Amino acid sequence: MENLKKLNLGILGGGYSNERNISLKSAEAVNNALNEEGYKSKILDVDNKKKLFSKDSYKNFDFIFVLIHGLGGEDGELQNFFEEIKLNYSGSNAEACKKSFDKKIAKTYLSNNLFTPEQFQWNSYERKIEFNSHKVKRLVVKPTKEGSSLGVSIIENKPDLIKMAIEKASKYGEFMIEEFIEGSEITVARVGNENFPPVQIIPENQFYDFQAKYNSFNTKYTKAEYSYERQRELDQLITQINLDFNCKAWSRVDLIDDGTNFYFLELNTVPGMTNSSLVPKAAKFAGIDFNKLVIQIIKSSLD
Repeated sequence: MENLKKLNLGILGGGYSNERNISLKSAEAVNNALNEEGYKSKILDVDNKKKLFSKDSYKNFDFIFVLIHGLGGEDGELQNFFEEIKLNYSGSNAEACKKSFDKKIAKTYLSNNLFTPEQFQWNSYERKIEFNSHKVKRLVVKPTKEGSSLGVSIIENKPDLIKMAIEKASKYGEFMIEEFIEGSEITVARVGNENFPPVQIIPENQFYDFQAKYNSFNTKYTKAEYSYERQRELDQLITQINLDFNCKAWSRVDLIDDGTNFYFLELNTVPGMTNSSLVPKAAKFAGIDFNKLVIQIIKSSLD
C-alpha cells in the first residue's frame, strides 16, 4: 500500500439529496480528523449532477472519501464513474451500492435463512393493501430510497392511517410497507473484516426518527450486550449480509432484535460520520477513536 500521507485526499460531501446538510457535516468531521493526523485532504462540496460526474472536479486527487448520502452517492452511479476514470474511492463498489440502495429490492439479495419483516403490496388502484393480514397489528411505511428516517411512519394497521402514512412517504418517491417488529433497534458497523460491537438505540419517542438522530439530546446509545451464543449468531449474520451484498471497506447494518431473532432492516454503504453518527459510536465501543476510524476506512478501501 502506498504511503497514505503522500496522497491527495478529496473528502466528497454535499450532493443533491435530502441528506445534503448531514453529508457536509460528515465531510467536515472526516477532513478535520485527517488534517489533525497530518494527511493532505480537502473538502469537495458538490451540489449538482454535472459537477459530481465531471473528471475536472477530481483532478489532482489520488483518493476520494465518499460521504454523499442517498441519491448520487450511495446508489452506485458515482462508484461506477470512479471505476471508469480509474480513481480510488472509499467503500463498496458500484454493484454493492446499487443492490443495497433500494430498501425494498435489497431484501431480494439476502440469503434465504435470514429474517426480515414481512412486506405488503399496495394496490394503488383500490388504495388498499393486497392480502392484508389483520393479524399484523402495526405497520411501517417508508420511502425505499431515503435515509435519516425521512418520511417514515409507524402506524396501526388501519386504512385511514395507512393512507396518511403513504401520502407522507410518497413525497420522497417510491415507498414500501412492512410489518412492524416489536423489539430493540440495533445497528452493527463493519470496517475491513471486523464487526464492531452492536449499538442499541433508545430514542425518547416512538422510533429513531430524524429528530432523534440529529436534534435530540435524549436519545441513548448503549453497547448491546448478548450471551456468547447470540453474539456469535449476530457476528455470523453481519458477515453473511456483507457477503450477500459483496460489501467492501465499511458498512452499517440496521436490525431489530425481538429477543429471539435479528430482523434485517437495511444496509448502508455510505454511513454518516458526524459527531452523532452510529459508526463512530460503534468504533468507540471497540476502543477505536474517530481519527483512527477514518484512517482504517481508507486503508480498508485501498486493500
